[in-house]
Amino acid sequence: MGEREIRCALVRGPEHSPLVTMVGGVPRDPNRRRNLPLINKLYGHLALKMRDQAESSLLYNQPATGGSTGEWEKETFQSRTEVLVETSRHFYDRLNSRNISLIGTSAGAYMAINALEQLGNLEIRVPQIALLSPPAFPKGIENIPYGEAFSRIIRADWDIAESPAFPILEKYAEKGGSVLISFFEMDDPPIPKHIQDFYKNFARQVSDKGADVTFTTIPGVAHNFRRIGVQEGANVVDNDSIRATAVMLADFFHQ
Repeated sequence: MGEREIRCALVRGPEHSPLVTMVGGVPRDPNRRRNLPLINKLYGHLALKMRDQAESSLLYNQPATGGSTGEWEKETFQSRTEVLVETSRHFYDRLNSRNISLIGTSAGAYMAINALEQLGNLEIRVPQIALLSPPAFPKGIENIPYGEAFSRIIRADWDIAESPAFPILEKYAEKGGSVLISFFEMDDPPIPKHIQDFYKNFARQVSDKGADVTFTTIPGVAHNFRRIGVQEGANVVDNDSIRATAVMLADFFHQ
């Protein structure tokens, strides 16, 4: 992928099958970034369900994360979105897929939103997008690497209604795309409550206009399926919640 090597896992369905690209977040902790597995529990369960539904799925490590190369200090939302688009297109062509759908979690959800227009410009149809714990950011953040400048911008006062994510999603839904937005019951932090509420109101307003936009909550867990009340340092997730969410997502993509 240009000068990067992107570590990918493809669960292949029949030729011409739809392709679902799964886009994870980007941990800032250096140890977690370096040791990040290619397949987490949610995406592993979902990939198998996609295969059972005769659909293909793609998973990959973000640049400078896990087994993928890249320069952490230089990667931005824009550069990571370009990797998402190019990686998806590569396997879309290889599989002769009918279309590409997207699922993004946390920061990966923001990249998935940004990829909609780029995939459309390539004349690749994207019938569905699922967003788990999506953030929203101010204009101009796409080309700022993670670091002090990035943190300063997102912590300053800015109007969430002016985030580029929402006009992109609204345009996509108005043209017939299906959108699923979901947050964890305890998702603040990392996603502030006012951002969650804005997404919820956005989903209601756009669906009231006849678009296919659904808002849901994943009950009983905190961000990334962590059991509520478990300390941050403990690696304890709720496997039942992961399996239930994989079923929900598989049903969404198979509609």
